[in-house]
Order: sequence, then C-alpha cells, then structure tokens
Amino acid sequence: MNKIKKLAISSGLVKDPEVSFFAEGYGNYVYLIQENDQKLVLRIKKSNEKQFIDSLEKEYAFLRYFESKGITFCPRALFYNKKDNFLIENFIEGEKISQNDLSNEQIDLFAKQLYDLFQLSSVEFFDFCKNHKLKKFEYSSPIDSLKTYGFKRFNEADKKQIPEDVIVWVQDKLNKNLESLNKRSSRDGHIGFAWGDVQSEMIIDDSGGINFYDFEHARISQSSDLSYIKIHGIFSDSQFDYLIDRYSHYSKKSKKVLLKEINTTEKIIRVNDVVWAVRKWADTQEEEFKKMTYERIKSVEKL
Repeated sequence: MNKIKKLAISSGLVKDPEVSFFAEGYGNYVYLIQENDQKLVLRIKKSNEKQFIDSLEKEYAFLRYFESKGITFCPRALFYNKKDNFLIENFIEGEKISQNDLSNEQIDLFAKQLYDLFQLSSVEFFDFCKNHKLKKFEYSSPIDSLKTYGFKRFNEADKKQIPEDVIVWVQDKLNKNLESLNKRSSRDGHIGFAWGDVQSEMIIDDSGGINFYDFEHARISQSSDLSYIKIHGIFSDSQFDYLIDRYSHYSKKSKKVLLKEINTTEKIIRVNDVVWAVRKWADTQEEEFKKMTYERIKSVEKL
C-alpha cells in the first residue's frame, strides 16, 4: 500500500491519505484513497496487453471531454500519470443496483444517458484534446475493431494449446465477419461515443441519478452499446425491449432500424468473445476457459 500512497500523494490531490484495496478488474487494480472527507479512486494498470496499455489514458481524455460537455453521470477524471500508468477519479457515492432491478423510469434514464454520450461530437473532442494537450484517440471503424478484438487477439493465442477444430472454426468465422463488414460502408451516419464495457450494476446516488463508471473500453463508434447490452447485459427480455423503445425515442431512429443494427453487430461481438475465451484457454490451460470457449461457440451457432 505504501507504493499506492506515494502515487496518490504525487498527484497533489492529497497529503497523507488512508489507502485501501477496493476492487480488481481484468486490466486494473483499484484503490480507495481517503483523506478527511475526501474520497478518491486510484486505478492502476496491471495488464500488459498492448491494445489496452493506454486505456487509462483514454479514459482520462474521454472523461475530461465528457465533463466539459456537461455530462454529470460519469466519474470526473482528476489526474493521470502516464509514466506509472495510473488514473485518479472522484469516488461516486451510492448504492449498486443490478440492471434487472431497474424500474421503467430508470431504464428510460439509462437509455437517455447512453444517447447523451453517443450524440457528443468527435470533431469537438479532437479539438478539446489538442487544446488541453491530451492524446487524441481516433475513431475505430467496425473493421478496425474486428482486427483488434478478433484477428489480433486470436493471433496472440498459442495455437499449439488449442484443438485444430476450434482454430478452423474461429478462422472461418473471423473471415466471414470481415467479408460482411467490407460490404458495408464504415462511415454512414453519426460517429459518437460508446461506453464500451457496460457494467451490469449501476450506481444509484442519493438523488436517484444513475451513474456510469469504468470507461477504459469506451470508444468513438458508429453505434451505441445496445448490441453489447443484449449479449452481456442482464436485463430481462421485456426490459431490453423497453430500453430499445426509449433509445429509439431519444435517437429518433426507428425501432426496426435499431434492431437491424443490433443483430448485425451481435454475431461479430459473439465471435470476438469466443476469441477472448480461446486466448485465455491457450494462456492458462484452465478448464474454465475451455468450457467457456465451447459454450460461446454454441451461442454463435444458435444465431
């Protein structure tokens, strides 16, 4: 904890804080920093994955821009240290509530906030980064994302540890997804911001507001997070249907168009999820990831 305390002090935000372990994610360790009545969150990178090595820097840039545009339902990024790769944000007080426990009113607010992020201007973001000397994170097209989360991840897996039938299946699906994307225009419509790693629990503050958190996988995108939520969220079918209704209301896109976008993207995401499990299986040889690989393959085959 002494190391974390020293890093927190180096930010200039605290002088002699109490430090406690708060949480651990796939890519970061998270610590609670307390001094008097002040509570902060320190997130420090633990994963050496190349494509995520600057994810906290991205979270810092995105959250700074969101705050400048009046977004109040995300954490405020207070400090980022590139050398030690850690980020400090304000601590969000509140109660964590599962997605499937949200009321219709809360789902309506959830949909509005997803759209509020998506409708922000990426052009203004680039100007903001330039003016504030922040790293400018570019738009990632669906093809770019497929190459990062599909092909690149798969190429990083140790193929000697994976059965040949799984390798052939993944290669075939990745190539078909790339072929499908090549037939579509990659820059139709608005380019906005997506949360990326939508959490299954929301933080509800004292005023009843819903707070989003963990933005290291946020991205500039052609679409919001609806496909991701369909796959990884825990809304009931009726709740998800209501979410689509409300997002349609705020975005002025018909429900039919939204559902087509969701279904088109779903298969790509699910195949990429198989790739993630395959790589973890290859790296660890753990039965958990072997089982996950075959379960995710079945989910793709059912589409």
